[in-house]
Amino acid sequence: MKQSSLYFLHGKVKTMKVACIQMNISLCSKHENLERAISLAEEAVSKEAELLVFPEVFSTGFCYDRIGEVAETISGPTLEALRAFSKEHNCILTGSMIEKIESDIISKENQAPPQFNLGFCVESGKLAGIHRKTHLYGPEKEHFAHGDCITPIRLEKYGLSIGLIVCNELRYPEVARKLALEGADILVSAAEIPDFFGCSWRIISLARALENELPHIACTRAGKDKYSTYFGGSFITDGWGRMLAEAGEEECVLIGEIDLEEAKEMRKTTSIFEDRRPELY
Repeated sequence: MKQSSLYFLHGKVKTMKVACIQMNISLCSKHENLERAISLAEEAVSKEAELLVFPEVFSTGFCYDRIGEVAETISGPTLEALRAFSKEHNCILTGSMIEKIESDIISKENQAPPQFNLGFCVESGKLAGIHRKTHLYGPEKEHFAHGDCITPIRLEKYGLSIGLIVCNELRYPEVARKLALEGADILVSAAEIPDFFGCSWRIISLARALENELPHIACTRAGKDKYSTYFGGSFITDGWGRMLAEAGEEECVLIGEIDLEEAKEMRKTTSIFEDRRPELY
């Protein structure tokens, strides 16, 4: 078991090495994508990353033509493989995948598609929490049901809370703000950003960090498929919007170090949250 790269101050986590797994995704090729993801994750943990973020629907891409075939339940082989990896390396893995809705969730009256775009967080071999995408974009609405809950995922081991955001949810500042108000220590977003939206995605991702005074690990994919060519440009920023690490267009493992103590001190010295006037909004 590898030695932790976390730095503790007075019994609390001070800094943490994190990674964006900016990978190319082969459309509908689940086995190939999972192998690639695990290989890149191996590189990330060899560089002492403790928290690893995969892109949106990392194991399949938006495989609409075969969505029923590639969708998995939470107990399926993809999350099983990620749990095994996180247990072996004592790390945290987040991202999104296509979830098959189990029969006990579906009501006869519900006409929604039988899939969710599932955000997940695996910690040291256990599923720490999930987040089903609440704000769907374009054709997603024909293939996914809407999630109905926005809340941080609490990590047992490190005493941290992760605000997990899936792609299009970044457009809605209320999502990140709700996560921040409910105690998120870090914003983590899993995205699949086409070239035409790259500039906009960068701006809104930085804005979510700045307006909530939280570090943000913004992870998207590389490569191309039949739908688009993808921008790359994953980044890690602190709560001031200062770039800690930034990727180019190619597949890569992006490593950065987040100072969690600094983030807490920043919120103590400003009054953004205290000065809010929600009665006017």
